[in-house]
Amino acid sequence: MRNRGVCTAIFASSAAVLAAAGCPGCDRMQHLPAALDTVVAEDQTVWERVSEPGFGNLENAAVVAMHPYKGRLYALVRNDTKGAEVWRTAGSGWEQVPFPNGHRNGLYGNYMINSHMGSMIVFKDKLYVGFSAGLQGNYLKSSGCEIWRYDGLSWEPVISDKRDTEETGTITGISGCDDNDLELTAFITDTGKSWDPDQWAGAVLQITSGQGIFRRFDIIANSADTLTVQQNEIAGERGTEYTVCGKKHYKNPFPPHEYDLEAVETGDSYEIGSGWDENGFGDYFNKICPNMTLYKDRLYATTAMNYDYGGQVWYTEDGDEWVATKPERSMGLFHDDPNYRDSKKPVTRGIPALCVCDVSGEELLYAGTLGSEGNLGSCARLAKLTDTGWELIVDASVDENDEGTNENGFGGGMDCTMFNGNFNVWTMSCFDDKLFVGFQSLGGARVLYSWDGSSEDGSWFYSVGEDGPLPSGFDGLIHEATADAENRMYRNIAVTIYAHDGWLYAGLVALYMPEVGATEEHLTGSQLWKTRDGTEWVPVTGDGFGDPHVLNFEAFTVFNDTLYVSASRAANTVGGGLGGATVYRMRN
Repeated sequence: MRNRGVCTAIFASSAAVLAAAGCPGCDRMQHLPAALDTVVAEDQTVWERVSEPGFGNLENAAVVAMHPYKGRLYALVRNDTKGAEVWRTAGSGWEQVPFPNGHRNGLYGNYMINSHMGSMIVFKDKLYVGFSAGLQGNYLKSSGCEIWRYDGLSWEPVISDKRDTEETGTITGISGCDDNDLELTAFITDTGKSWDPDQWAGAVLQITSGQGIFRRFDIIANSADTLTVQQNEIAGERGTEYTVCGKKHYKNPFPPHEYDLEAVETGDSYEIGSGWDENGFGDYFNKICPNMTLYKDRLYATTAMNYDYGGQVWYTEDGDEWVATKPERSMGLFHDDPNYRDSKKPVTRGIPALCVCDVSGEELLYAGTLGSEGNLGSCARLAKLTDTGWELIVDASVDENDEGTNENGFGGGMDCTMFNGNFNVWTMSCFDDKLFVGFQSLGGARVLYSWDGSSEDGSWFYSVGEDGPLPSGFDGLIHEATADAENRMYRNIAVTIYAHDGWLYAGLVALYMPEVGATEEHLTGSQLWKTRDGTEWVPVTGDGFGDPHVLNFEAFTVFNDTLYVSASRAANTVGGGLGGATVYRMRN
């Protein structure tokens, strides 16, 4: 019998010789993960599991993004306990990519950087990674999203507090920092300073040590040695939220989750930062960076889950200097609400999806939004980028009537909500000469498409949901636990679409929300579908490739000319998970 170790060594040596001789793809051959088991899908395609659950850690509940880079496949991993990780293929397996200074989680040990969602892309020959912090909801529990780039050996901060240091110090005194003390602001003193008056007004105080590490406060004003700070942990409570330095418990109403904000004390160290290069592009309510896309030699990055000020789209031409597209906030749309800054509540909490498509006759960049409840209508919008900024093509303002698929929620209008309509543009794809849009909705995942991407009435058609070939949620099933509730929820509430090799694939998010009764015992596994033309859908798997704990087929990519997809055991609609995520590839 041939010694398997010798055979591997001969293969590796041969591949290295071929690579040195200019063999295209040979480096990829050296870092191709082995098949650990095989599944024959419902459509008779064969899929191979190529990773251990959670890469050996069951707290690694989701793989939120994957991308090939320099002959390896990289994976951005969600971990809600210790912080996000990055892994890559190595030989026939995987290896963790360490962060600066040997940190394994959360970039620099920041547990808040959990990558609830995230993104990866190659730009200027470097791998850009969009890291996210926090969860859905009005309550923060976040230090803001960050973008870092990697050259295969070392990391560099792009959008991060770590990009520069403007001021550091140690807290020597705290006052006015108790809950319900009749003063909304508080005072943080560092007697070692001699600042100019209001030198730091408009900047952010970042706690860098102690139990309250990674907490942050808005700086309202300053004297020579004292900062006047305002807490902003709850969106929409501007002018009423007390600044609390002690430990405090928070409970987000929906999606339901709870957490403790730890105490800030004298002796803790701090930094002060300002400008677009800080976490969240200077706004820590920009919790996540869900999408990065290349368009006309620029890298575009979106933000989302900004319940306080609204989502944004930023771009760079060189990776170093970034500019916000216009309108800078919420696509320029704001509900009337006195609880928000300037009485403006963002209509668009985020921009989860970008897509470059030429259905209009020219290549354009499209952006899809996450809705919010208010007087302008609650559901999703769509816009296209022009020379002067974003132009809405799905919104009540695009024409004089209040009918047609160009209204709020792609026709949902003022009656559209997260429970019945097209609430959130989850993902987009340019496929088969059509622009496809996949939605998150508690009323069931839906897919729509347009032949021209215009703002005219009747420009959008259902592929899944309403009068489409398949019902909402792809199977039309209501989650049993919510069947008698006022607002029923479907089993499948979001869809990620991805075009590959003449097929449009759709990975579904299965509802898992124990607080409303959608518990583990009701799960049947996430579903994966595909279509050739956008109307006739074929099931690939209806049970998570045999694993009922798979909640989400989410990160699609092509590596070594083969389709890969992550099977996550956490849904990026809520917190919590059910074990370690795995990665599958389709056998060619």
